[in-house]
Amino acid sequence: MIPSEDWFPPFPEDLAPLFDSHGLRLVGVADAVPLPQELTRFEQWLAQGRGGGMGWLARHAPLKFSPEKLLPGCRSILFAALNYYQKRSRAPAAVPSGRVARYAWGRDYHKTLGGRLKRVARALERRWPSDRFAAAADATPLGERAYAERAGIGFTGRNTLLISSAYGSWFVLGEILSTRAFAASGEAGGRHGACPSGCRRCLDVCPTGALVGPHEIDASRCISYLTIEHKGSIPEGLRPLIGEWLFGCDLCQEVCPLNVRAQVTDVEDFVKVKAGDTPALARILALRDHTDVSEAFGGSPLMRAGRRGLVRNACVVAANTGAAALLPELRRLAADADAVVAEHAAWAVSVLEAAAEPPAQPSITPQPRQTSPS
Repeated sequence: MIPSEDWFPPFPEDLAPLFDSHGLRLVGVADAVPLPQELTRFEQWLAQGRGGGMGWLARHAPLKFSPEKLLPGCRSILFAALNYYQKRSRAPAAVPSGRVARYAWGRDYHKTLGGRLKRVARALERRWPSDRFAAAADATPLGERAYAERAGIGFTGRNTLLISSAYGSWFVLGEILSTRAFAASGEAGGRHGACPSGCRRCLDVCPTGALVGPHEIDASRCISYLTIEHKGSIPEGLRPLIGEWLFGCDLCQEVCPLNVRAQVTDVEDFVKVKAGDTPALARILALRDHTDVSEAFGGSPLMRAGRRGLVRNACVVAANTGAAALLPELRRLAADADAVVAEHAAWAVSVLEAAAEPPAQPSITPQPRQTSPS
């Protein structure tokens, strides 16, 4: 169900102007109560091995749904969402290139949204000096999605993403933990819409089968995990399924009917290109060290993958897109000092060389000459 108009949760009148002055319009409040049922579900998900190599998820599990363990005396969580949507360029890239998820085209949202929330938190501290306010944007163990849903920010779609009527799923989320109690916004109760009955677009489009069912994700197979959080060798069977994704993936969002009214962001930090949507693979393969990565992508989310991750991913994309022009650079990287980079470069070389080989000609065995009986 696609809602007919945008809906915004009720928000304390004495707070709304402050958040709005920092460009934060989709906001809501959740009570900072423990969510033991959410913790149980999360621990079961981890036990199924669906967290991949993200060991910190298990270490932080006891904190995830207990806000008071993150900020003693926490009573409310003030949420804010920031739209990052931009349209893709339809012009074909002039050189072999990879795709980057939209949230990573510009400045790192941890810095952009986190900076705004920290300024808001400082203003709140000046207003209520006896209370404490701690701001973060996807930088603490807090189970943000579960609490944000309770704050009316959106609902969880079948692709496991939070969806709002105003921004669809194209937004990043941050929060301020507060020892001061504010009136909770309450859940949206369907005002943000709902996944259409029987819709499976997000599940069907996922190349790696990471969406194992409605509202169920196996992060260890997700392209975003494989290209960003995963630090080692990408399983060989999954490499061809990554396609042209160099960093992250937008496929389950691009096909979602609830994103049909997506509006282009007005956040300058997101519009200002750092990585862009299709960086040249040659540029990535030429990265030699952390200094090179910083000079190319400083302030961008791509820094999270580091030199190893970016070059590894570029090798995979080069093979998947038939970028034979990059073979000289890939052959050089096959002897790289980083074993993960060297392995993926050698794999890419073998894929591209095999594709360039002419098909074997079938051998023809001479048949004995037959004579007619006299």
